[in-house]
Amino acid sequence: MENTEVGLIEVKRLEEKEDGSANLEIETSPEATRLLVEMGLISLLEKAIDKENDEYSINKSLLKGEDDEQETPSV
Repeated sequence: MENTEVGLIEVKRLEEKEDGSANLEIETSPEATRLLVEMGLISLLEKAIDKENDEYSINKSLLKGEDDEQETPSV
């Protein structure tokens, strides 16, 4: 028998703005939080290593520069 756990994601507040954006407040169970983080990281990594994906790129301002305390990791 396969073990399947279902995480809980509950919308507590949704505030729509005039400009079309929205603020959303959610509560998640520990399992749902783990799953959201895991799936988000996997998605980012898949996009980052997909050389044929022209729609995804890292904003250069997010990378550490020579003037920063930490070095930029070489890829």
